[in-house]
Amino acid sequence: MAALIHVVLFVAALIAFIAWSIAALNAMIVTRVALPGEKLSTYFRLGLWKFAQLEARLGPGIAPHIARYKRAFLIFFATIGVILVVSISSLFVKSA
Repeated sequence: MAALIHVVLFVAALIAFIAWSIAALNAMIVTRVALPGEKLSTYFRLGLWKFAQLEARLGPGIAPHIARYKRAFLIFFATIGVILVVSISSLFVKSA
C-alpha cells in the first residue's frame, strides 16, 4: 500500500506541474496580446482575477485564453489539495 501512495503522489505532482505549465503559458499569451507598456499591469490584473477588465481592455478574443488560465489554475490547486490529503492520510494507513 505504501508503494502505491508514492505512485499516486507522483501522478498528482505530474498533473499539478502540467496544469501550472498550461496556466503559465496562457498568462504569457494574454500578456503578449497586451500593449508593450501594459504588460506588467496585465500580469497584475491576471493575478488578481480581474478578468472582466482584461477582456474589456484586450478584446473578446482573449476570452478562451482566460478560461484556460482559470481552469488550469483551479486544477493546479485542487491537485495540490489532493496531494496534501493523500500524504496526511498515508500517516494513518497501517502497512502490511
